[in-house]
Amino acid sequence: MRRILGTLVATAALMTTAACGSATSSTAQGPDSPSPGPVTGAEVLPLISLTGAGGQASPKATLLDTRAHVREFSQQFRSGVLFGRIMASVEQAKKSGHLVYGAVVAVGCDRPPGADVVLDQNGDVQILAREVASPLPECLAPVTTVAIATVPGAQ
Repeated sequence: MRRILGTLVATAALMTTAACGSATSSTAQGPDSPSPGPVTGAEVLPLISLTGAGGQASPKATLLDTRAHVREFSQQFRSGVLFGRIMASVEQAKKSGHLVYGAVVAVGCDRPPGADVVLDQNGDVQILAREVASPLPECLAPVTTVAIATVPGAQ
């Protein structure tokens, strides 16, 4: 049984690694299209983490320009405490005069050391967690980590 389980785990790991390769696109960028990569002038506020809050990690950032948007974004969490922390961070970020985005950057045993704001191939804002240097092998409850970022742009 252990041999079968070990084989399945190894196969899944290889398939995941193979699926994470780089892909190129033949789609041409228009002259006004933002180029993919790091967003100049973007700033990530201190990460917000809470144990057992739920949610699903995704690099796709959500525009958080109104209280209703923050509430909608926060519906994925099991804790109202996280909504309060996110709302306070968004209010602080709005003082910059830039657009404010948020994303769940991690749900797991570790809290990332930080996050970066990038544009994908379509010009959409993404917030990516930085890699944890020494990941924990297991935990009792997953930690949800949310990143709030200010992004220069037209309002």
